[in-house]
Amino acid sequence: MLRMPAYVQARKLAGGAISYYWVRPKWASPPAMRHDRMCPVVSTALGADPAAAIPRADALNAAFKEWRLGAGRTELVPGSVRWLFDWYRKSERYTTKAWKTRKGYKVAMDGVEAMAMKIGIFGDRQAGAIDAPAADKLYARARAKHGERQGSYMMQVCRLVWNQAMRPGYSKATGVKANPFSGMGIKSTSGTGNRAATRAEYDAYRATARAMGKQSMATAAAICFEGCQRVYDAFGFEDPDKKVRGVMWRDYRPGERISLIQSKTGNLVKIPLVDSIDGEAVVLYPDLEEELGRMVRREDGGLIGEAYDVDYMAKLHRRIRKKAGLPSDLRFTGFRHGGITEIGDAGEDDVRAVSGHKTLDITAIYNKASEAKGRRIALKRREHVALITAGDTVEGDENEP
Repeated sequence: MLRMPAYVQARKLAGGAISYYWVRPKWASPPAMRHDRMCPVVSTALGADPAAAIPRADALNAAFKEWRLGAGRTELVPGSVRWLFDWYRKSERYTTKAWKTRKGYKVAMDGVEAMAMKIGIFGDRQAGAIDAPAADKLYARARAKHGERQGSYMMQVCRLVWNQAMRPGYSKATGVKANPFSGMGIKSTSGTGNRAATRAEYDAYRATARAMGKQSMATAAAICFEGCQRVYDAFGFEDPDKKVRGVMWRDYRPGERISLIQSKTGNLVKIPLVDSIDGEAVVLYPDLEEELGRMVRREDGGLIGEAYDVDYMAKLHRRIRKKAGLPSDLRFTGFRHGGITEIGDAGEDDVRAVSGHKTLDITAIYNKASEAKGRRIALKRREHVALITAGDTVEGDENEP
């Protein structure tokens, strides 16, 4: 019987053929860390040919062992891809970015390093010798292994690194003279993987959360959907860069206004909760105020809601979503997306007064086509056509042809 490398499984396919897979052990799955790194090696299909599967599995095992033991991390070969990534992470271009951005970049770099080649892994290749065809092949493999969104993001990070490495004054040290990741047709990832929640889904989610005794989750959903807050601001997740996060009781005046700080932009957004129409007070955000009214107000004016950590919040969200019978692609970030989209559907293109975005261009990803917008556009167009048609009427001789 053929002896395969560690972590390789043989599986029988529907037609009876055998295919091989390198399967990462569960204990190594994120957020597991070794030597300040999440495991860069993921479960990978090796194909049906044992002769081709074995060397690929050996390369994956070598990368997995290196992550587990931390072996060789201090012995970087100058000019290699791994060395170049380490060089970039020490630069001001990287260190001055927000913690969340740095984390995303590092995960992308680790994934690129660990990509298995015919011989060895991509991180061992000389960065300056990589050409456009090699970059295109890497992109195809990254999409196949990590999906379209993450694969595209990995290439975007590579493009940033190579752009910095080839600049005058740096290229002599890095050995990079050109950027093989430029002009490769990377698909934009903006907004992908995060669909907007509908108001019906939002209502069902809140009702289920309340029924399960998780009022904080219902209130956080309202803060995201009605107040268009980011998830980490709604829950006040701890920020390694020490940015102020969270919605505070001291900033909420019932029946008057609520003030929200967008930690990403630093913008302070003051949202009025009532308006006066023909002398009568109109509540602008009844669902948000109802959820806040169900909470016990802290006397110290601190954080609204429970100080959940990210993992526990994610688990609670899945439980509530399943209990409510909502689709599996409903992410908590979808509530903010849904709220901003709803504003756009109502006919308001500039959502910055609520969302806290710095520029109008960024909000364009929420301004999507819909049937409601199509009907509204058609009605306004007919009004315009009727107006210009009336203006074109010529008063002349009634017998004039």
